Formats: sequence, structure tokens, C-alpha cells
Amino acid sequence: MRKILYLLLFFPLWCLGQDDFQLTGYVEDISTGERLIGATLVETSSGVGAVSNAYGFFSMNLPRGKQKLEVRFVGYQNNTLFVNLQQDSLIFISLDPGVSLDEVVVKASAPKETHRELSSLTYQRLNMAQIDRIPVVLGERDILKSLQYLPGVKGGRENTTTYNVRGGSADQNLILLDGVPVYNVSHVFGFFSTFNNDAIKGASFYKGGIPARYGGRLSSVLDVTMKEGNLKRNSGVFSISPISARFTLEEPIKQDTASWLFSVRRSFLDLPLWLYQNLSGLDQTYGFKFYDLNVKANWIINERNRLYVSMYTGRDRQFHRSKDEEGITDKNHYQWGNLTGVARWNKILSPRLFSNFSAYFSRYKFAIKGKSDDGSTKSLFESSSKLWDYSLKADLEYYAGKSYLSRFGGKVSHLVFKPNIIQIVNQDYDITMNDEYSKQANSIEGYQENEFQFGRLNMNAGIRFSAYFADGKKYLDWQPRLGIGLDLGNGYQLSTSYMRMTQYIHQLSNSSLGMPTDLWVASTGNVRPEVGEQVALGIERRFNSTYKAGIEAYYKTMDHVIRFQEGETFVNTNDNNWEERLLSGKGRSYGSEFFIQKEKGRLTGMVSYTLAWSERQFEEVNKGNWFPFKYDRRHDLSLLMEYDLGEKCQKQRSLSLGFTFQSGNNLSIPDTEVPGLVLPGMEEYASESLPNWFKSRRTYDNPNNFKMPAFHHLDIGYTTKLKRTERKNYTWTFSLYNVYSRMNPWYYYKRNDKVRSISVFPIIPSVSFTYKW
Repeated sequence: MRKILYLLLFFPLWCLGQDDFQLTGYVEDISTGERLIGATLVETSSGVGAVSNAYGFFSMNLPRGKQKLEVRFVGYQNNTLFVNLQQDSLIFISLDPGVSLDEVVVKASAPKETHRELSSLTYQRLNMAQIDRIPVVLGERDILKSLQYLPGVKGGRENTTTYNVRGGSADQNLILLDGVPVYNVSHVFGFFSTFNNDAIKGASFYKGGIPARYGGRLSSVLDVTMKEGNLKRNSGVFSISPISARFTLEEPIKQDTASWLFSVRRSFLDLPLWLYQNLSGLDQTYGFKFYDLNVKANWIINERNRLYVSMYTGRDRQFHRSKDEEGITDKNHYQWGNLTGVARWNKILSPRLFSNFSAYFSRYKFAIKGKSDDGSTKSLFESSSKLWDYSLKADLEYYAGKSYLSRFGGKVSHLVFKPNIIQIVNQDYDITMNDEYSKQANSIEGYQENEFQFGRLNMNAGIRFSAYFADGKKYLDWQPRLGIGLDLGNGYQLSTSYMRMTQYIHQLSNSSLGMPTDLWVASTGNVRPEVGEQVALGIERRFNSTYKAGIEAYYKTMDHVIRFQEGETFVNTNDNNWEERLLSGKGRSYGSEFFIQKEKGRLTGMVSYTLAWSERQFEEVNKGNWFPFKYDRRHDLSLLMEYDLGEKCQKQRSLSLGFTFQSGNNLSIPDTEVPGLVLPGMEEYASESLPNWFKSRRTYDNPNNFKMPAFHHLDIGYTTKLKRTERKNYTWTFSLYNVYSRMNPWYYYKRNDKVRSISVFPIIPSVSFTYKW
């Protein structure tokens, strides 16, 4: 298969149309100037089609003369326009938001899908309007939780944003915000994600057939794009839920030329709690808060050049303060957060060549801080983990002809890892542990990706090259990718894909029953990069413009996956041999996914089902035999539906329903537990005023020896939207999470040789309010 891929990569460009002209341009929202991603364009007589890219840009190779174009985008009215081509031309196409009343029938060609070589079970373009109407807990819309309704995507613990794709671990999912990797996407210990829906324009999700332009993870890609800012007029959103309040403002800096966006979200439950605790005169105060801030600006220099600058920052903070009768005060903080920034330059280099150059950074940090003051002695303890990612990137698209598109580019990166840095300070000493064990890594990546169309056959063949340098070690890897779609007629499409992925960074997660403490670490001379390969085969049928259904089978292998040594519950880097406490092994997963979807009408929705197996193998564990992965859930059934109640008195109303049934997770329940000792180097400092750090060893009869019961819950929601004027509307959303109050076990622990469970989420009603102008 790899030889075939290499042949396709260097296939001669015999398909160029020398006598044709290139029609290029952008598709945008007529009311805001926002560029539309994934809009489809079809020339009606020839059936030649195109799709706007991540920046709303498209390019079509058409013959000389008058051409009729049909332009479509979900949630917008169809647009028909005529173009008289006498030379290469650049145009701007505007679409009206809203539903087209009259269906336009295009003869000789069906609307071109965003990825004709991939099935709907492999690739999804997420609709933010639909996500806003999914039933949610406590009124918080969440793009990461909406993914968990898709087949092959399994949630971690109940109502958390962590997800696992086709047998992979959570850190094997690449999550991008405006092209920048985000290394922690959770608020409130995973209950809510860091993404503010009001600032998001759209997202693309891949779990198979991942194109060569993406790399660095084994299981999936979620590519989230922020809104650009309204170029036409001032607009905004204010929303409030039981958990947080959100405010988003968009406005032109110079109309039709430059604009900016500002979006902020903050939890507020800590404010009344803080007020109550202070007014009550309590000796102890505690609380939790989080915030997100998104800022973006763009400038259209001219019709061929555009600049973007965007930034995101978010943080969680848990705190506890106390003062005893002797006047001794203690302050403890646990906080973590992200900071990202990117500058991008879009340039049309020629009618056939589109480019995007970017420079970005991404930082993730978590820290535990403790301060103590008895009036004469002050003590400070801090434990932190940090990760920096600095990168330069170039992406280019060459529209060679009617049936060939080439994408190519590359990236250079510098990464800095500082896992588990510990500092202890008082009036007698100042000790910093592990600082000398910081790691730096550099990487160079390049890719070549080719899209072909031969009649009913569509193909995406590409290859990615990566070179990674760290700890005096060099890793080189070639990663071929292939996606093929074949139109069988009568609405049937057969699709198959192959991909090889390499992952150079790892997340160390606590595998015990307790809450995980996660560290990002680099591949080193002892810890090799993870490598995965996946093949998939599926068939999909569109019955008409309303219904479609499909089934897909996949098989995935993974090498050099890591886990703790048997009995380890926490990896500490203090003694500089943490790498030796990790085990390297293999993984495999396989299964089949099915869905049926109704896309039009008052009742819309999707039913999906997954039958899957996921296993791991380590020579040092379970006598070298395969054992089930933690998230080996055999059955996964999801139902998501929405019913449009129609409009009455200028009110648009809808009902939504979400149901999930999943087989239970696997847990390793310890048979014995041996307490550990104070960490080396801290013996002389252990006292009542300083924390004692322990590690313990637990033994198991076999890994993941306990199966949790099946998990299921039903959620319903009701949305009413009142349109005051053409530009202003109010939306109330009411929801019930876990309607029949199924007490799904969320956490297990062992006491007196008995395994006990704790459930967290009973039935939860919520309401949220949104005002848009």
C-alpha cells in the first residue's frame, strides 16, 4: 500500500486544463462579512465543483464563456450567479443567513461534499447552531460533550469533556484553536470545556483518514475556528447560566476592511460563596472559579492579502484559606490554565496558489501552592508543571485543474517541558527540585497532500515527514495517508482509508482510583514516540435529500503506548529516573460503527451505534497477555433528536432530546496497598508545617479487573427564541439532565475489602438566557 501511495504523490499532472481559466474567490456572510468554511459551489452544466477552505477561499477551473454557479452552505439561502469568464477572475460571493424556501435542483451533479473520499462516520463538520440546541447540564453549551454523541467517540467519566476515540487514550486527540494546539481543554476538573461557543465559528472533526496536513496525535483531530469579527456593524451576545456568564462583542475597526472580536466567560458561584463566608466571620474560606478570554482581529490589506491575530487565555483556580486560634494562617491554591496566541497571513500568490503563513505559541501550566505563616516563620511550597510550544508554519494550496488539488507545507517547533518542579522556601532554606530535569525538544515537519477526482472515484493521497530531536536522540518517521471514495450510484458511496500517525509527546495520567494528576512529557532516549496505524472500510447511502445511513468497520494498532509500572500510582521526577518507571507496550482496537440521520423536516436527528474492542499488551504486565483497555466499552448507543415546534407570535420553538447508553469502563481495583516513605531528599524537612509527599504501591490480580455497570441517561431541552427586531432576539433554554435520575457510578474506592461507589449527577434542571444584537 505504501508503494501505491508514493506513486500517487508523484503522479504526473496530466489533468491540468491548459485552455481553461481559474475562477477564485471567497464565500462570506452578507450581514457580517464572516468567511464561510465548507461552502459548496457547483457549475450546473459541467458538474465541476469546489469547496471553500478554512479561510472561505475557493478556486475552480472552468472553460471560457458564461457559467452558472450554485452556491450552498448549511443554514444559509442558496445563491445562484452567472459569471462570464474571459480571463482568470477573483470574485466575492455573499450568502444570506436563513433557510431557502424553494429547493434548487442541480441536474447532472449532486452537491459536492466537503470530503467526498471520507464517510460521515470518519469526518464531521460540526454545526454550531445545532450544538447550541443540544440538552446540556447547568445551561453550559459544550462542543466537546456534543462530540460524544458521535459513533466511535466515548466519554470518560460522566458529564466530563474528556473523550476517547476508537480505542485511543485522551491525550491521543489533537485539539486545535485557530490552528494552535491546546494542551488542556477542561474547566472544573473536566466538567466543562475551555471553549466558549459564542466565540466559535465552526469545527472539523476527523477520527479516520486524517489528511497529511495534520499530525502529532494517533486517534483524532478537532480543528476549531474562532469567529473573525463583524466587518459590517456592531453585534454581540450576552448569555447567563447557573454556572457562568458570557459576553461577546464584534465590531468593525474600519467597515469592510478590519474588525475585532472580544469574548469573555467567567464563573460566578465563587462570588456569593465568598461574600457569605466573609460576612459569617468563618475562620476558613474556600471556593472555585474559572474564566476564558478570546480576542481576535483581522485586517483585509487588499483583495489578495489578509492578516489575522488571535489570542486565548483561560484559567481555573481552587483556593482554601484558614486561620486557627493561635493565629497561624494557611493559604492553598490549585490552579491551571492555557495561553495561546497566533499571527496569520493569508495571501493569494496566484489564481491557482493560496497560502497561509502563521507563527504561534501555546503554553499550559498547572501549579499547587501552599503558604503558611505563624507570625514568626513563613513557609512556601509550590509544585508545578509547564509546557511551552513555539512554532512557525506554512500551508499552501495549489489548484492545478478540474480534478487535482495539491496541499503542501511544513512546520518547525521548539518545545520546553518542565514536569513536576517542586520548590520549598522558608527563612532557613530555599530548595528547588527537578529544575535541572527540564527537557527541550525540536521538531521539523513537512507534508504533501493530493486530491484527485476521476469520474466517480475521489482520492486523497498524502504523506507527512517528521524529525524530532530531544535528549540527544533523533527520531525520523514517514506517515503515509490515503482516503478513497467511490460513487456506486443510486445514492451509495463506498469509502476506505489508511493512515499512519506518530505522537512525540505523552501525558502521564494517574491510573489509580483517585483523581488523576497529569503531566506532559517529551519523548526521550528511553521513552519512544507512539506510532499508530488504522484502516477503515465503510459504505454510506443517501436515500434522498432527507435521509442518509452508513456503516464502517475499522482496525487500529498502536506501538510504544505507555503506562505506569505495576503498582505505581504516581510518577515523580525528583530522582531523575521517572522514565524507568514507565512501561512501553502495544495497543489494538477494532469495531464497527453505524448511523442513520434525518437532515430535513421538522423532526431531525441521528441514531448511532458502535460495537468495539480495545486492548493493551505489556510484557511486564498480566504475563504478557492482552488485557482490556480502561475505556474498552463494548456497546455504545446514542440518540440525538430535535423537533421544530414552529413559529408563533414571533417565537421560534423547538424540543431536543439526547439519550446515551454505554457499557461500563474498566478499573484496576487493588488487592493490596503498601504505604510509601517520604520522598528522597525531604526527610529532614518533614514536619507539621510542611506537607509530606508519599508514594504507595498497589498490586492487582490483573489490570482493569473490575467492570463498571452500564452507563445511560436521558436529557431533554426546550428552546424558545423571540425575535424583537431584525437584529435583536432573546433565547431561553430550559433543560433536564438525567431525566429519570439514573445514579451512574462516577467514582469507585475500596474500604474494608469492599468496593464502594459514589454517584454525582442525579436529575438536574437548568435554565439559560441569551440576548443577541
